[in-house]
Amino acid sequence: MPADPILGMTAMFLEDKFPKKVNLGQGVYRTDEGKPYVLSSIKEAEGRVASELQSGRTFKEYLPIEGDATFRKLSAELVFGAGSAALREGRVATMQTISGTGAVSVAASTLRLVGGFTEIYLPEPSWSNHAQIFGAAGLEVRSYPYLDKRTGTTLDFEAMHEALATMVPAGSAVLLHACAHNPTGVDPTPEQWEVLAGTFAKRGLLAVFDSAYQGYASGDLDADAASVRCFEAAGVLPIVCQSYAKSMGLYGERVGAVNFVTASAAEAAAVLSNVKQRVVRPVYSSPPLHGARLASLVLGDPALSAAWRAELLVMAGRVRRMRAELAAALVRLGAPAPDGGRWEHLTAQIGMFAYTGLSAQHVDALRERYHVYMTRDGRACMAALKPDDVEYVAGAMNKVLRGEKD
Repeated sequence: MPADPILGMTAMFLEDKFPKKVNLGQGVYRTDEGKPYVLSSIKEAEGRVASELQSGRTFKEYLPIEGDATFRKLSAELVFGAGSAALREGRVATMQTISGTGAVSVAASTLRLVGGFTEIYLPEPSWSNHAQIFGAAGLEVRSYPYLDKRTGTTLDFEAMHEALATMVPAGSAVLLHACAHNPTGVDPTPEQWEVLAGTFAKRGLLAVFDSAYQGYASGDLDADAASVRCFEAAGVLPIVCQSYAKSMGLYGERVGAVNFVTASAAEAAAVLSNVKQRVVRPVYSSPPLHGARLASLVLGDPALSAAWRAELLVMAGRVRRMRAELAAALVRLGAPAPDGGRWEHLTAQIGMFAYTGLSAQHVDALRERYHVYMTRDGRACMAALKPDDVEYVAGAMNKVLRGEKD
C-alpha cells in the first residue's frame, strides 16, 4: 500500500541530506527562523496544570466517555458564539475527540451508525484524509464542484451552488470547510455563505463543518466561525468538528471536539448517549486528559484568552506576510502563473496553505531538482516558509514553470 501522501513526504524530507531543502508539505506553523512555536499562553497553562498536579488538586484519572465537561462547554461556545440559540436552549451535544481527525471520524461513524446515512458529498478537492475517514466509516464518498477548473486557483461558486441546489439529493450529508479551505485556501464570501445556508435549509441538507483553523486563518475567532453561525441562524442543524492543533499549537496533544446541533434538548441528550455508547466506547473509551486541561485554561481564563488571541494575530499575520513575499518574488522574476494572472491568488487565498496552481509534474521537479517539498496537488504550507527561503523557493518555482534546466 502506498505511503500517506503527506506523512510519506515528510519522511522523505527528513531523509534528504541537501542543505537548502525546504519543507512546505506538512501543515505546521514555524517561526521566521524555521523553529517550532509553543504559544506563551500554552506555556503558562502548562505551568498551572503542573502546579495543580504537584499540589494534589488534580489527578490522572480517566475522563468520561464524552470528555472534559469544561472543555466541551467552552469549545462549543467558541465556535457557536454568545448569541447561539442552540446553546442557549441546550440543543448542542458536544463530544471531546482525539483532535480534528478524531472529530471527523466520530462524525462519520455517527452519520452511519446513528443517522443511517450511506453517503456523503465532499468538495472537489478536499483534505486528502477526508475521503479515507468517511470511507472507513462505511459511507460512500461523492463529490461536488468547488475549485474553478479553468483557473485552478479560485472558487467556482456558481457550479458549487448549482450542484448543491439541484444535483445533490435533498437530505444528503455535505462536508463544508468552515474557513481556510484545505488544500486550496479558497473560501466563499460572507454573502455566498448566506446563499448556501438558505439552500441547505430549503433542501434539508445536513452540513458537516470541518473547523480546523478558527482564529488561525484570519486572526479573528469570530470571523473564522461566521460560516457556522450563519448556518445555525438560518435554521440548519449542522455537525461541527473542531481542532486545536493549529490554533493553539497543540499538534501532539490531539485536542478536538465534535458538536451535534439538534432540534431539542431531549434530542441532544439522545444523540450524546448514542454517540458515547455506539461510536466512542467501542473504539477508544475516553479522550486524552492533558491537552483538554490546557485548552480549557486558555479558553476560560480571561488573561490567558487575551494572550492567545494576540498570538493568533501574530501567527495569522506571519502567514499573510509569507504569502505576500512569495508572490512579490515570483512577480519580480516574471514567473508565469499557472492561472495566467500575476500570482494574486497567493494573497487572495486564506490560511496556512496556498494552492499554487503547480501541477504534479512541477511539484516532482521541485522536489527532485531543488529539494523543495509540497504535496503533489501544488499545495504549499505558507506557515512553514521562512523569509530566508523565499527567493530560493520562488527561483525554483520559476525554473520548473518555465521548464528550464540548471
